[in-house]
Amino acid sequence: MALKPTSRDNRSARQITRKALPIEKANVHKGNKNANIDFLAANITPSDYPVLFRVQVMLPVAGKFTALITDGTNELTCHFNGGSNLVANSLYVFDVLMHDGDQINFQSDQNQDGHLLRVQEIAWGTQ
Repeated sequence: MALKPTSRDNRSARQITRKALPIEKANVHKGNKNANIDFLAANITPSDYPVLFRVQVMLPVAGKFTALITDGTNELTCHFNGGSNLVANSLYVFDVLMHDGDQINFQSDQNQDGHLLRVQEIAWGTQ
């Protein structure tokens, strides 16, 4: 008697490998934001969960770089780089774990005219 294939067996290779590729969630090149104002017009959320958001940032002015993570009604302010200023014009990469219901946005404590911010969602171990 043959076993009935499960729904996982019916997925195509493309469906399976699609999750292995990073998904671009934000790409800001030469952005301009005042101090303590969200870098992104709207919070970003994971397409799946749990996932890893890989954050690449360059601030043209030395300053703290912060994530505001919300899980519905509770917002947490999380400082990158141990709460120390990022060095101006230096490229940094940070990882943030995201779960169901999480939303995230980013800020700096200094005016940032010309910043770079890229966020990719990494669903599988393609790090």
